[in-house]
Amino acid sequence: RRHSFPTRRSSDLDEAPTPKATAPAPQKSAPPTQAEEAAMAYAKGDYATAESIWRKHAEAGDGQAMNNLGVLYDLGQGVEPDMGRALHWFAESAKTGHPSGMSNYGRMLEQGRGIDANPQEAARWFDLAARQGQPEAQYNLGLMYESGHDVQQDHKAAAAWYSRAAAQQQTDALARLGHLYRTGQGVEKNQARATILLYAAAMRGSIHAMKELEDMARAEPSRPEAVLFGQRLDNTDRNSMRTALKQYGATVTREDNAYICDLYDAAKVAPGARQMAICYGPGDPAPLGFLELDYAAPDNSVEALILKMVTDRFGPPSAGEGDDAHLWNLGSVVVATRYEPTRGQFSLMYMVPRVYHLTRQR
Repeated sequence: RRHSFPTRRSSDLDEAPTPKATAPAPQKSAPPTQAEEAAMAYAKGDYATAESIWRKHAEAGDGQAMNNLGVLYDLGQGVEPDMGRALHWFAESAKTGHPSGMSNYGRMLEQGRGIDANPQEAARWFDLAARQGQPEAQYNLGLMYESGHDVQQDHKAAAAWYSRAAAQQQTDALARLGHLYRTGQGVEKNQARATILLYAAAMRGSIHAMKELEDMARAEPSRPEAVLFGQRLDNTDRNSMRTALKQYGATVTREDNAYICDLYDAAKVAPGARQMAICYGPGDPAPLGFLELDYAAPDNSVEALILKMVTDRFGPPSAGEGDDAHLWNLGSVVVATRYEPTRGQFSLMYMVPRVYHLTRQR
């Protein structure tokens, strides 16, 4: 499975990872209008409306609604937290054969929450859900095999289940599979593959993956820090970047705090580039999340020129996907390039993982 470098156009590994819950999802068997109403209400934080709809359908035997109701009780969303009721609804959902309910019921059994811990039974429910393609169950099953917690430790089985979940972009599975490729447990050691997987997880907010990327960067030959316009990119913010760009004579297209990205005509500050987007995370001052430079590239000569420039500065790429996407792991900053011949565009991005994932949520 390819893990494309994310673009945005205008858990420390020494700590034990934890099993993941399966969040509510829209009911597939409910009338579409009610399913959409419940899903939108939940997304907006109107848990009372979601609870009312899901309860009606749960009491009518709908497995997805049962699972969703269990999540509300488990997390205390719109109701008082009640582990017993959460367990009840997860168990009822599991009995219907719904994969999310089976996964969440297995998690309660594995953790001993509201019921005596029974890891063997938890593994059975995870396996049933995982074989139906449920990504959290696949991750949880992989975690049990990796740790050998009440199942025979089997890194190959762990890698296989992590791989299935990672193919569905399950963040924690991406991180754990990246770790296995880095260490060569259950798979052949492959640092480039590890970098791509950890990068994908880090950009989705995995603290484990961010720290492991930093560890990998420290183990590589020294690379220079990511500094642009006199600013160290992992330690700057919107106000500092605006001041620096003014000094460099950048032409402003848009500087507006109502948007996460400031836009510039890049010609004066990055010869050959046609646009620069600089995007920020939440807070005041807003920290830098990523910076993207876009170049017109009617053929691959522009790609060759920029790749040479980046390689001369940062050394050989840490990883790549084919000939047209490359990645440099600098630890707290990741540099990526992508050539899109069908669009006639080449992009150069500088990303700060600890902030970037927050820009995806805005």
